[in-house]
Amino acid sequence: ASSSHHEAPATFLSKRLMSSSTPSDGGQGSEGFPAQDFSTTLPGFGSSPISQEADTITTAADSSIAAAAAEIAAFDPTWWPSDQILLLLNWVNETAGFPCYAVTVGATTLAFRFLLFPLFVSGQRNSSRMAHMQPELQKMKANLDKMGDKVDQESQLKYTQHTRALFRKYDCNPLLSIVAPLASAPIFMSMFFGLRNAPDIFPDLLTNGGMLWFPDLTAADPYMIMPLFSAATFLGMTEAGKEQMMANDPARGRVMVNAFRAMAIVMVPMTMSFNSAVFVYWTTNNTFSFLQAIVLKQPSVKKHFGIWDPPKPVPGQGSKGIFDEIKKLTQGKKEEAPNATTDDRVKAHNEIIAQQKMVKKRLMEKTGMNAKGR
Repeated sequence: ASSSHHEAPATFLSKRLMSSSTPSDGGQGSEGFPAQDFSTTLPGFGSSPISQEADTITTAADSSIAAAAAEIAAFDPTWWPSDQILLLLNWVNETAGFPCYAVTVGATTLAFRFLLFPLFVSGQRNSSRMAHMQPELQKMKANLDKMGDKVDQESQLKYTQHTRALFRKYDCNPLLSIVAPLASAPIFMSMFFGLRNAPDIFPDLLTNGGMLWFPDLTAADPYMIMPLFSAATFLGMTEAGKEQMMANDPARGRVMVNAFRAMAIVMVPMTMSFNSAVFVYWTTNNTFSFLQAIVLKQPSVKKHFGIWDPPKPVPGQGSKGIFDEIKKLTQGKKEEAPNATTDDRVKAHNEIIAQQKMVKKRLMEKTGMNAKGR
């Protein structure tokens, strides 16, 4: 690169002098080449000398590129997913011709998210339908619980058949709601651990792989823009999707929403020291999730993908979450304790009365026998 853009003065002059000659033989040079005017090939009197600093910068850039190429060539990846992700990122960086490694990370993240988008749509469609199915399913379960110890194999078989009929009626499956999280979790963990360890494996490649205000991907964001933006988009994603999270179980969904809100705040001081490569991934991923949540809330989009609105609460039927169940069990035990004590007292009182009657009866029998003997 340096030889094509910045030539040393001696080399520049020698090349130009060898390729030129004085006009003669009808405009031909002494060697048969077209004659050239020295005024167009030699520097003029007003031109500036070639900067030695430019040569130094170019030489440093060439050495950095050579060092980065050596690091990539020396990389011996294992079958661990984080190493395979780095191998993929390096291949994309070499073949796509992106201007810097930060663009490579962002583009690869977007590619993964677009590939997973159908799974997230399918999961949200399935969750919306299961939310409408919950009241009927809970009613069936309540009827089965009322039977208590009278539940036999036939009753359990009917309950299973009715449950399957409900899933067919609402066209949903409980497993479809977890396909998208299960598919995205390995990618998320691999990208995180791979980019977290990348500065130790490719220091020269990532040192000059940034852009804008973060030129060095091995260092933390100097202005904390990406940590704050990543937390803000995570919080926005939570607020945009909280309606769907609370559809199946409002009580449990409310707890999850509050936990995600707290996580968005806590993650800023906990992750602010991470390298910029990790935050390029997080910022891109969270921004896509935020925009995805907003898009999937639009009525026209929901209608197109078959996503139902959250069901309205059933009148007179409160939401029963996990904490409500714990509270119910605790109150039940407290109510059972006094009743058990009262029953024991009644039983003990009756036993005492029975014993007193028995003693009285025996005394009367004994007194009667003594009277007859006299």
